[in-house]
Amino acid sequence: MKHNFLLYFIIWYSYLYALELPEISIEACKLEHNSLYTSSSVSSINQQTIDLYNTKSLEDLSAIVSNTNISGIGNRSDKTFTIRGVSNYVAFESSTAMYIDDVPIPFSYGFGMVDFNNLESIEVLKGAQGTLFGKNAESGVINIYTKGPSKEFESKISVGYGAYNTQEFYGLVSGPTANKDFSYSFSFTKESADGFSKNKLTGNDFDTKDFLSFSSKLRYDPDTPLDVTVGYIKSKSDDGGSPFKINTKQDPYVIDNEPTDDSVKINTDMLSLVINYKEKDYAFSSATSYAKQSVLKNDYVAILSGLKLDTDIDIVELAQEFRFKQIYQNSELLTGAFYSDKPQFDYKEDQTLLTLYPSPVSSKNSLENPDENVALFSQYTYYLNDNYSVMGGLRYQTTKRSFSRTMNTFGAAPSSAEAQTKWTHILPTLSLSYYGDDESHTYLTYSSGYRPGGYNYRTSNTLVPYEPETTDSLELGHKRSIGSFSSLSMVLFYNQIENLRVNTFDNNLTTITLNAQQAYSYGAEVDLSYKTDSLNLFMACGIIETKMKRIDSNPEYQGKHIIDVPNMTAIIGAKYSLNPNYYVQSSVKYMGERYYNISNSAKESSFSVANFGLGYKKDSFDALLYVNNLLDKEYVDFMISTPSNDYYHFGASRVIGVKASMDF
Repeated sequence: MKHNFLLYFIIWYSYLYALELPEISIEACKLEHNSLYTSSSVSSINQQTIDLYNTKSLEDLSAIVSNTNISGIGNRSDKTFTIRGVSNYVAFESSTAMYIDDVPIPFSYGFGMVDFNNLESIEVLKGAQGTLFGKNAESGVINIYTKGPSKEFESKISVGYGAYNTQEFYGLVSGPTANKDFSYSFSFTKESADGFSKNKLTGNDFDTKDFLSFSSKLRYDPDTPLDVTVGYIKSKSDDGGSPFKINTKQDPYVIDNEPTDDSVKINTDMLSLVINYKEKDYAFSSATSYAKQSVLKNDYVAILSGLKLDTDIDIVELAQEFRFKQIYQNSELLTGAFYSDKPQFDYKEDQTLLTLYPSPVSSKNSLENPDENVALFSQYTYYLNDNYSVMGGLRYQTTKRSFSRTMNTFGAAPSSAEAQTKWTHILPTLSLSYYGDDESHTYLTYSSGYRPGGYNYRTSNTLVPYEPETTDSLELGHKRSIGSFSSLSMVLFYNQIENLRVNTFDNNLTTITLNAQQAYSYGAEVDLSYKTDSLNLFMACGIIETKMKRIDSNPEYQGKHIIDVPNMTAIIGAKYSLNPNYYVQSSVKYMGERYYNISNSAKESSFSVANFGLGYKKDSFDALLYVNNLLDKEYVDFMISTPSNDYYHFGASRVIGVKASMDF
């Protein structure tokens, strides 16, 4: 496989490089990324916007990025990403790819390792990005850029304290070494909180948070086109249990039916090597990563007279991505290759019925799910003249996945099953663009994305498969820069989804994945930013309609909405300088109604949350008094529905706190 992968890459690149076209000079040809010229929707979130919305986790990106909902059951590992109707609701494999400093995060659980104190900026590209990035990205890509090594010595300390014993500490040191070509950075974060929910039976806080993160980088950046960075990220989190209210919304932050305290512990290590080589008209990059992660969960579920769930997950993955970009007089060529090998994905689960029988009865289940991915991708942009361009791209993707499962269902004889499947897809992209003389860009883009299939491993005798999910997207967009102070983006989109992945639950919280053979989503988005010397204003709004058109296994659900997709998201935030030292900032986020089961009988209402802050800044010192959830709104931000029970997870209650930072 590895030899074939290299051969395919060489042949593909040689073919594209051999194209000869007439020369014209196009100013828009750029090696560096510019979101104005990208033929897809891009939400660029700089440090000011991160601070304005007090962004502390991936969930906080919900609504900041229009038609986006990032939620979960209350810990760092279980994240559901929903972008424009494509979701990984309660699934291991995300439809969204994430990169940290150009390094692909190798597994969906890796989203929990992000340290938001150490961020420089965030970039979200919506829609399939199969010809722009190596890692598979059916619904979008989240690019995260962290603070890197500096050639001048600098350091920073930030501390904070708030309600619920919320404590924050962040430290950064960066600077040159004795050899001026080398620079380094070290950062450390510790965050903890007592949690919003109380376990009435034990008297302890239910959803405590404890997060540690260490990041280090060594950069070699001589006065040549070569730039090399070695990075290491270590993170540990210890989250309290997921505070679910079962079949009631009364006293949302009091859990009165669980006699034990739950926990979710995650330990992650990632080592990376990024090599960049840039000349005037071409650039080459290589990103290599090795990552491992362990997840330990202990949950008690107050059903069946008490169900205790102990889960142990161990993951190891290696990834390699190459990208090459060539600038011609009238065109640009991007081509690349991606390879990942997940030799270990071991999932062990021990379910114990505590009181249903005279003595506890256990069910021990295990799953081994390694996989291997190979992708070749390329896109070619040809500029017809100063105003028009056409772009075409192609992605070749193969995924080989193995399944080996053993089950012992509450005392029954053990059953085992094995399977191995390989999926291959070719995914095209096509785009037409018009660049106005007024710093505007209008484009029409078609792109195709997919997510590999898999198996329902909890079935009794054999592994029951579900099909790969494919999405064909059409996007009409208009972007413009209005002077140097504001920008506007407007988008219309349509997604045709085949074999939509739908996760359902039985009363034991066992998941079964179904395929809706045909589904769609369509909608509109508007993003606006405005900046003057005293005012920063950011707005984003998205509306969407979804429907499952055809479900062969369950035709009674045809015509229902897709799970966990808010019909509208909106946010507005502003920061205003009262004088050279004092400022105020505020934001209001709106999340529309969502459905949480295939029959659409479980529905959650819309909600709005407001934040406020009063700050003081002088020279390198910055202090902020903040209030999150200003009106102490009680709202459900995530839900799991079974035939007999609904499990509600509530968003954070009001938090008043203060934080201060100093640069040295």
